[in-house]
This record gives sequence, C-alpha cells and structure tokens, in this order.
Amino acid sequence: MTPHPPRSAPPAPAHLRLYAWAAGLFLGALEGALAVVVADARGGALAQVCVVGAAMILGTLGGRPLARYLGRRRTGLVMAVFAVVGAGLTAGLGGAPALVGSGLAGLAVGGVLVAAPLICHELSLRGHKRLMPQAMALGPAGAGIVVLAAWWSPARAPTAWAVLAGAALVYLVCALRLPESPVWLVQRDRDVEAFEALRGLHGTLEASVAIDWTRLDAEMMVEQQALTPADLRVPQVRAAVLTGAVLIIAQEAPLGTAALVLAPLIASELGLASAAIAASAATWMGLALLALVLVTRVEQLRFLRVVLGAVVAVLGATFLVTGMTLGGAGGAWTIIISLTVLVASQSVLVLPACQGAIDPRIPPWLVEAQRRASATGGVLVRAGVLLASLLIVRYLGTPALIWAAFALSVLSVAVVLLRLPRELKV
Repeated sequence: MTPHPPRSAPPAPAHLRLYAWAAGLFLGALEGALAVVVADARGGALAQVCVVGAAMILGTLGGRPLARYLGRRRTGLVMAVFAVVGAGLTAGLGGAPALVGSGLAGLAVGGVLVAAPLICHELSLRGHKRLMPQAMALGPAGAGIVVLAAWWSPARAPTAWAVLAGAALVYLVCALRLPESPVWLVQRDRDVEAFEALRGLHGTLEASVAIDWTRLDAEMMVEQQALTPADLRVPQVRAAVLTGAVLIIAQEAPLGTAALVLAPLIASELGLASAAIAASAATWMGLALLALVLVTRVEQLRFLRVVLGAVVAVLGATFLVTGMTLGGAGGAWTIIISLTVLVASQSVLVLPACQGAIDPRIPPWLVEAQRRASATGGVLVRAGVLLASLLIVRYLGTPALIWAAFALSVLSVAVVLLRLPRELKV
C-alpha cells in the first residue's frame, strides 16, 4: 500500500495570526526607523542606537517576570503603549526627550520579543502551524514600509518614528482582540476563564480537548528551574545549549540586520539616488512575503534552511567585496544588491527557521530557561553587532564594514557547517 502523505498542520485562528503578523511588522518597523535615523544628516544616530539596544536588552530581561505576574496579554498591551508613547515622543521632540522616547520604544520591542512567543504558543492548539516564524518573516516588510514612508518626507526621522507609532497602534489593536493566556489563567485557578478563552478562539469541541493540554502546560510552568552548571554536565543538555548558541551566531554574525539598518546610509555615501533606497525597501517587502509563504508551506528541514542561509550570506558578502573592488556606479549597485542578499539570507531562511521550536533534548523543566536564554542572547548579540557595525562605518568607513561582513560570514558558515550537519535529524 502507498502511504498517505502527512497532512499539513492547520492554521491558527485569524485573530491570532493577525496578532503574530502585527508583532512582526512592529518589530521590523523599529529597524526601519533606525535605518532612517542612521542615514539622516542631523546625526544623533549613535546615541539613539545605544539607547535602543540597551533598552531592548532590559525589556527582554524584564518582560518575562512581568508576563509571569501581570499576564501575557496585559504585558503585550503595556509594551504596545510604551512603544506608542516612546515613538510619538521621539517623533515630536528632539534632544533628551527623544532619547527617552527611543528607550521606551526599545524597551517595548524587547518586551514584545518575550510576550509574543508566549501568546502565540499558549493560545494555539497542538498541531497548529507555528506563528513566530511567520512573525519574524514579516520583519523586513515593517522596515520597508517605514523607509518608504519616511525617506521622501521633509522630516525623515520624525516621520519614521511616527510610522513606528502607527505600527505599535496596530499591534495594540490586535492584542486587545485576544483573550488572556489560558495557561496563565489555569496557573491562578481560573479554569473557567481559561476554557472560555479557548472556546472563544477555537470552538467548544476543540476547547474541551485543549483545556487538558493547558492544565499540563500550567503544571510544567510551575516546575520550571534555572539552568545550572550541573545541567550542562548532561550530554544532551550541553549539546542543545551549544546548538542554540550556534543558531544565534547564524542569525546575527552575517550582519543581516546591520545590512538592513545601514543600507540607506551606505547608498547615500555611494552617491546613489533615492531610487536605490526605494528599490531596497521594496525588495525587503517582497522578501518578507516570500519568507511568509515559505514558512507556511515548508515546516520541516529547519537546520538545513539555516545552513543554506549561512551559505547564501557568504555569497552576499563575497559580492560585497567584489563591488568594493569594482568601483564606480557598477560597484555601488553591486554593493547595494549584495546588502539585499545578506538581508534575504537572514530574513527568508535563517531567522524564521530559528523561531518557535524547542530542542527535544531539553528536559521539560528547563524549557523556560532555554527560551529565556535564546531571547536574551539573541537580543544582546543583535544590539552589539548593530552598534559595532555603526561604529565601524563611522570611524573606519564602509570598506572596513564590508571586510568585517565577509570575515564574519565566513566564520558563521564555518561554525554552522561544523555543528549543524549532525543535528539535521534532530
């Protein structure tokens, strides 16, 4: 007999999918705002990038205890309000108030990076398609929208922050339409409210089955422990932690985020017209749609996609070096296209593949620790890489950044190829 092909996982409810997509657009919109600020002639970009990066780290560290005590939904709402206020303050004022506003926006993004995965996981049913890969896939679209909306404005940076405030408002509306996490409600002996939340999203029959899984998840949340050196003596846990570190390197080392944030600045320095920036932003949006299609159609081959993304990043970095040696208009356009290839390698392949999955070798009582380490480590490395890239461009020039991107891409693909092939069957 011919075996039946496996059925595709069902999609999550529309309200929940819209929430995930709004979260992804909001997260990407901050990168777009930073891209406009960095390229804006008025300066102040370095201070704002430092403030935003530090605030993102603080938001990630503080978001998890806030979600534990305040609730997932209310934490998301608080972060959305922070983002609206912070972005609005930055758009309307300059100087110290703008730095405070940038900090609030960064704090909100760090908190959303914690709250959104919890909301998407705990409001979904077993077997639903994972939503965080879809959210992260849409990040470049949010950045492209901000750049396209702000670049031709007479006040570029304020317009970019205003668009970010609009993205935060959309996220706020989508969060308001969702109930509180049933797992969080069950933890507080509010089982009836948890069942009603599930029934409102999925229907009575599905909720009747899902409530048992929700109780199991709530019990496991109570049993969560911190990762200790003793845990690292277990070979399976040590291997899972090492693989998680390699995935963070694959996400951030090839400078995909830096390529997006610095693309308008580099295009301006190369003497290219605004058409190059518009083409880059439009391409980011197209890449986001391609990534969304891929993550909703291809749910397997997670590590293989990471390996492929690392290889594509090396190709993009190689063309960067080629464009620098060519010079002239041809070399300038080669550099811009290569930056887009770096963005594509990360946004289409690597970032979505690294989201929403728990390594099966992690014991159930360390799942929370693994999620916390991945979120905090990813934000810490991303902020550091972005700040370092901006410093290199400012004090050493674009050629130094191009060589750094090439070296880091080669290092990343070497680390990935040494580690992940043995993980392809995990």
